[in-house]
Amino acid sequence: MLPRVRAATRKDIPEILRLNALLSDFHVRIDPYYKSGEETSGGFKLVLENLFDDEKTNILVADKGNGLAGYFIGMIQPPKPFLRPEKTGRISDAFVEQAFRGRGLGEKMFDRLVEWFKENGIRHIELSVDARNPEGIGAWRKYGFKDFMIKMRLDL
Repeated sequence: MLPRVRAATRKDIPEILRLNALLSDFHVRIDPYYKSGEETSGGFKLVLENLFDDEKTNILVADKGNGLAGYFIGMIQPPKPFLRPEKTGRISDAFVEQAFRGRGLGEKMFDRLVEWFKENGIRHIELSVDARNPEGIGAWRKYGFKDFMIKMRLDL
């Protein structure tokens, strides 16, 4: 049985931090440019605590009863000044524990977040995924995302 998808509460912060550390550590394995979970936990905790007070943010968790199996964070933001929409949706974070991948949990969380975006008049959702993360790219493409902009970096 899949974990139950629900709105996050402040009591979930320690578990969301644990999952975010796993996500951060995954990215470090792609590129040491990223900070580890240990390095990001303090700053992310402050950001997360503030997001609970933001009505333009929706934090969803997958509750397995004895902890969380995943979390998604969606935000309503003003668009970049060169884009037409008055507001856009952004998925800033998404993570599902390895043991629950490929079982529909990510899709269930994504669908719930899309429902919230639609209820709030959002017609476009954006996100970022590391170009060297084929699993993540494949998941987002499965949900209908397509390449839109390419973010580049030059190391000096």
